[in-house]
Amino acid sequence: MTPTDKLIAALSEAVAPVKRLASPEVRAGKWLAFAAGVVGLLVAMHGPREDLAARFADPAFAIPWIASVLVALTAAFAAFQMSVPGSKRAIELLPALPLAVWLGTLGTGCAAELSDMGSAAFGTSWACFKFIVLTGSALGVAMALMLRKAAPLAPSRTLAMGALAAAAFASAGLELFHHLQTSTMVLVWHLGTVAFVTLVALPLGERALGKPAY
Repeated sequence: MTPTDKLIAALSEAVAPVKRLASPEVRAGKWLAFAAGVVGLLVAMHGPREDLAARFADPAFAIPWIASVLVALTAAFAAFQMSVPGSKRAIELLPALPLAVWLGTLGTGCAAELSDMGSAAFGTSWACFKFIVLTGSALGVAMALMLRKAAPLAPSRTLAMGALAAAAFASAGLELFHHLQTSTMVLVWHLGTVAFVTLVALPLGERALGKPAY
């Protein structure tokens, strides 16, 4: 056996087997199940709002709510796809359609309310901001720990996509037990907070997920 063969043999003996990472779809499913459990527990602790059935019968509530859930689902799927080298850039556009529906339906309601009510359509709800930030951050940390196991080429955008998923999920859960009087308030305090969480996560990508894998 040549010295090179001996070196190769010695190195191969010291190598520990590597467990193959699950597919992005499986990992996204695991995170979504975890997020649903956490948000479901919080909703149960607060108690669902008493008018929930009536609210879901109203398209002005149901459509943007469903859109927010779809934003969470598509953004989570996109984040786990983005954590794998070789994923297509187009995957980053996956949440665009539900996000546009969410913004569009709330924006339409907001315009109508401002026309009818003026500045009275606005209000403050720091409780919404606090819930979405704290719950979204907790869900985002869980996702970041899962994303770190892969090798994202664009860690900043990947983490921001994960933050979008986490904050949108928190927003959808909050609407199941918390009342806001106007679409304008939902636009500002729900969608606005989701945007805030996403933007805060953007510059933290390399610190949370590591340097880009080249």
